[in-house]
Amino acid sequence: MQNINLYQRERRSGGGPRPGQMLLGAVLVIAVLAIHGAWQGWQLHTAGQAAMRAEQQAAQSETRLDVVKADFREPTLDPQLPLQLAEREAENRELQRLADHLKTLDAQRSSGFSALLQGLADRHPPQGLWLTKIRLQAGGDEMALLGLTQDQELLPLYLQSLGQSSAFSGRAFARFEIQRDDSDLLQFRLSSQAVTEQNDE
Repeated sequence: MQNINLYQRERRSGGGPRPGQMLLGAVLVIAVLAIHGAWQGWQLHTAGQAAMRAEQQAAQSETRLDVVKADFREPTLDPQLPLQLAEREAENRELQRLADHLKTLDAQRSSGFSALLQGLADRHPPQGLWLTKIRLQAGGDEMALLGLTQDQELLPLYLQSLGQSSAFSGRAFARFEIQRDDSDLLQFRLSSQAVTEQNDE
């Protein structure tokens, strides 16, 4: 009878990293740490340079500020300025009053002339009397009528006709002149102002 030995001694397979792998891993870790350290060192160096530049700029700004402060002179009020301002304001008020007065005169001239001219047109001189010149001034407050007539009795009739017009209501002629010319016509001049005026003829 033959005996068969079925038991065999098993060899255990080696577990864990091998020495070569461990060495390679250690080299990789050291390389990563070295790269990280270099990166951190570069960032610190860059941050240091930026901080240095910022400090230099701040120092330059403070230097410029000191120069500006040294050159700055606080303004002082001119004692004549209030007086000059008061004079200018008085001149402006005077100019404004003059402008308002001119506007009033212009309005009076525009409205007064049209009403008087319309009144003269409505009250046409009678036959034998005609006007040769009409002068209106001061917005119609001053008026002068110059003309010719064949009969001096026509003048009162014409004045009475003008007095019936609303444009001449309440107007009194302070000056009345009449004289005969070389053509045997009567030259007359009616004026609302007793002031001698030049170049009427």
